[in-house]
Amino acid sequence: GDGSPPTFPPVSNKTVSTECSACHMAYPAGLLPARSWTRMMRELDNHFGEDASLSPEETLTISRYLQDNAADSARANDRMRRIAGGIASNAAPLRFTETAYFGYLHDEVPAYVWKRAKIGSRANCIACHTRAETGSFVEREIKIPKD
Repeated sequence: GDGSPPTFPPVSNKTVSTECSACHMAYPAGLLPARSWTRMMRELDNHFGEDASLSPEETLTISRYLQDNAADSARANDRMRRIAGGIASNAAPLRFTETAYFGYLHDEVPAYVWKRAKIGSRANCIACHTRAETGSFVEREIKIPKD
């Protein structure tokens, strides 16, 4: 790369990386506030329609990592603080795609683009953000699939 820091610190914990990427990209913890991650980890038996239950040890390890690196954590960068600031204090969204910040950044993407086979869902960051798994979401790395 060009040596510029990633947009979000990438997942640096092996348990988080392994378990969370088994079914989808391991999302950077900085995409959501700690209360969202806490809620998510409490509901793993019904994780977006799937049973993603883990051992108590894994659950604790992952929960701690997500909370320590969340958008409203002490480690948060300016972008993460903007994400957290746009979420009502009594809300704990489970999808980054439902945050005001996501909406603001993707407001120019027409609805039909999300329906393309190679994208399929707003949650599929890696479809357009070619280096999303490294925590990098910079504009020059975006490549929107044609189909």
